[in-house]
Amino acid sequence: MNTHTACLGLLALTLSFMGEPVQASTWQICQMELRIVEVLKQPYPQLQAQVMKVRPKTSSVECPAQGSLLTFTPETPDYQATLPRRQWPGKGQSVQVDYRYLDGVCKGDGNSYACRIKHYPVVSR
Repeated sequence: MNTHTACLGLLALTLSFMGEPVQASTWQICQMELRIVEVLKQPYPQLQAQVMKVRPKTSSVECPAQGSLLTFTPETPDYQATLPRRQWPGKGQSVQVDYRYLDGVCKGDGNSYACRIKHYPVVSR
């Protein structure tokens, strides 16, 4: 048996033990109307807002409760970057946010742990 054939056989054997591929989770989305309570500067710039209205995209989504307070950094509508500070809403203003999260397993310091990735894209003001 040549080396190429042996490698292909080992690869096929390894893949058979791995089982089915893991499916990626989907983003869970809550459409929210927030009222800005305060612009925080320490320890880093963020907004604090009260949830005025909330609408989950599906029944299984865990949305913040109406009336609760959130502290977040506003992001662009495509949630790929932080919104420039000059575009942040001010105290007392309302803003529409499509809060989205993804639950998964994160790795840090060699240990795996359950984590939630959160995004707060501003849709409109």
